Amino acid sequence: MISWSEGGMSRIFVFVSVGAIFGLAMACGMSEGDGGFFPTVDGLSTRGEAELYDSETLFEYINGAAESYLAYGFEELAVQSYEEDGEVVLAVDVYRHRDGVHAFGIYCQERPDEGQFVDVGTEGYYQSGVINFFKGRYYVKMLNYRQLDDERDELVALAGRLAARLDGETGFPRALDLLPQSDRIPHSERYIARDFLGHEFLHSAFVADYLINGARSQVFLLAPGNAAAGREMLNAYKAYAEGKSEVVTSAEGTISFVDPYYRSNGTLRLADLDGAVLGIFGVDADTFDSATEEVRTAMEATDPPL
Repeated sequence: MISWSEGGMSRIFVFVSVGAIFGLAMACGMSEGDGGFFPTVDGLSTRGEAELYDSETLFEYINGAAESYLAYGFEELAVQSYEEDGEVVLAVDVYRHRDGVHAFGIYCQERPDEGQFVDVGTEGYYQSGVINFFKGRYYVKMLNYRQLDDERDELVALAGRLAARLDGETGFPRALDLLPQSDRIPHSERYIARDFLGHEFLHSAFVADYLINGARSQVFLLAPGNAAAGREMLNAYKAYAEGKSEVVTSAEGTISFVDPYYRSNGTLRLADLDGAVLGIFGVDADTFDSATEEVRTAMEATDPPL
């Protein structure tokens, strides 16, 4: 283990049949005999049947934001509104994505840097009137319009009940376990599916921030699933830097240069790990070599491999 210290929404309501919503419910490991997918809420009634959206109709619900969800393997959305005295006072959205990595990724896109994190699903956070969380391949958003003295506790309890109905295990993508553990900033982990660092040739990035020698630094692992794809990204990044007339230093499977878009982050060092690419901004060569060895060792011990 290295020591880092050393170195405008438009809502078009689409109502679907009970059978359709249970298509999502059964995908969550439920059946109609379970009493419905969405939990009941004391004092509230559901407003009609749940709305269901797929990749073709998601734009009707979240308009411009749909593109981001589609980039993270969105498959289906179920929306249930609850009312009190004829007025909608609570809305619950359940997004199903291709897998847990992509659900985590879209959750991270909307997670605040600092929040009131709550123990719901794998991770969730509370803000006034809102609880968002993810579990397995599901990303859940709750929006409360009521005046509640104990809003946080009530929303956490409701979110916990819904989380218990979702299939899949709690846990972060295992690629994050490969990144160095020491000096990692809590809740900074994220997954970027495409256009990482603004480069269209970089994708499948697992990222975390670290406090190294008093400075914040970004560490990432590009894990596309095979060595050829990882090496292709590494070579494309090298060609990009050279095309920008940057000095690229190469040595024993590693390269280093300054990305012109991120000069303030210092030198970027990259290593080919035979299936993934490790990158770290703003550290010296010795610190990078130690981190590379740590990540390589963790990758070799991972079964099945990434």
